[in-house]
Amino acid sequence: MSKVYLFVDIDVKFGQREAFLEKLKAHGAHIRTEEGCEALDIFTNTDNENSVCVWEVWTNRPLWDAHMVNDASKVWQQVAPAFVNGEKITVLDAVQ
Repeated sequence: MSKVYLFVDIDVKFGQREAFLEKLKAHGAHIRTEEGCEALDIFTNTDNENSVCVWEVWTNRPLWDAHMVNDASKVWQQVAPAFVNGEKITVLDAVQ
């Protein structure tokens, strides 16, 4: 099975970036301990203060799929809407 590479562009509600980042950093720390998470990095967009980006690498699709439905993700899916307008998840393939 091949790795899963994800780029997530998050549209944060105006004035909520710092509060959102605190929540996201805590959630990201948990995700990094999950089976299959090889990398998770959080970035702020220097051109758009309402954009936060996340780069993730997962060992394979089944482990990422399991992450998306685990209890921590279910809780996050209830927390995030207070801070974000939406997000775009791009799944990427590595070019060898």
